[in-house]
Amino acid sequence: MPALCEDFSVYDANKPVGWAAVGKTTGSQDKNPVTVTTFNELKNALNSKESQRTIYISGEITMEQRLYVKNGNLTIYGLPGSKLVNPKNTKAEYNKSGVLYFQDAKNVIFRNVVFSCGGAFDIGGYDCLCLESCDNFWIDHCEFYDGMDGNVDIVEGTDHVTFTWCKFGYKLPPISTGKEEAADHRFTNLIGNNDGMTSDNGHLRVTFSNCWWSEGCVERMPRVRFGQVHVANCLYSSTVTNYCFGVGYMSKIYAEGNAFVSDAAKNNIWKFPNTKSQEAHHFKLVNSAGAADIDIAQGSESHFDPSKAYSDVVVYGAELVEATVTKYAGATLTKEQLTTRGNTTATDDVKETTTAWGKEYYTIDGKILTTPQRGINILKSADGITIKVAK
Repeated sequence: MPALCEDFSVYDANKPVGWAAVGKTTGSQDKNPVTVTTFNELKNALNSKESQRTIYISGEITMEQRLYVKNGNLTIYGLPGSKLVNPKNTKAEYNKSGVLYFQDAKNVIFRNVVFSCGGAFDIGGYDCLCLESCDNFWIDHCEFYDGMDGNVDIVEGTDHVTFTWCKFGYKLPPISTGKEEAADHRFTNLIGNNDGMTSDNGHLRVTFSNCWWSEGCVERMPRVRFGQVHVANCLYSSTVTNYCFGVGYMSKIYAEGNAFVSDAAKNNIWKFPNTKSQEAHHFKLVNSAGAADIDIAQGSESHFDPSKAYSDVVVYGAELVEATVTKYAGATLTKEQLTTRGNTTATDDVKETTTAWGKEYYTIDGKILTTPQRGINILKSADGITIKVAK
């Protein structure tokens, strides 16, 4: 895990931007917080009947199987040092692989969460994270490693998704299935899973900003069908890259200000993953470090121009990307950054936070309270961190 940063990057908006902001992603608004330390606690929290739920992941949680989630209005924070781990990597256990699968869920935020699976082994196994028919997701400062099928899939009409300051990688060697096409399935980010799913056109709108495809990533950084995908100020450093961008059927990709630093990445910027991809596609790469501009198109639809959809993604010079992204991308946020800067925690039942927070309440001017008062209260943790609590 990267070293914890004392502050955000000057380029970090610390809020949803890009497509997630267009979709007005708000998560739980930090209401109804609970801290989870076990698989069952996580399962119960994700499937809570609360209309809004804030989940703090504490410590390493080993997943008994992939969890299916249909709830929305969630914010999931990974406290420093926490991790969601599913080490299963055999044919006998493939149907229990993966970490989280969201279906028909809306308005979800992930911050500072580490996902770790058992290694690339494409036998019908699962990803670290999959979003199916979902809407309005902001995924910030998260890490994804060693997904069996891939790290993150975004499929079946999912829309308004933004990844900011995330890191993708493979630390484990691939496991061969004995099939030549699947001998090394370290394929990280899939957007759109079927050339025939024409209903995906107009959806699968995804932003990647200040993300890092690190060592071990082989393909799909990302691989796109149908979607309007914006990739800005991202870093490509894997020495085993077969291709960075998979320019799939009806894909509309606009990539700007990215840095390709490994020879493998520089020499394998993009590829048509199959022959169908060549029938209709749009891919534009501009202002990169380590790559010349690219502008290819086939089909009647015009290029996707993100500036016509939003203006809140700050794009800086590609020469700054490597130093900036290697320092700040991934689960680098401190507990203070997660709980104080720009965040107001609101809850009607603060008892659920007692595993992480104390029970002493204060007024804004510092007077101690025996019970929470109506309005804003200050709640202090054992290590001195404070949050605002609305009663």
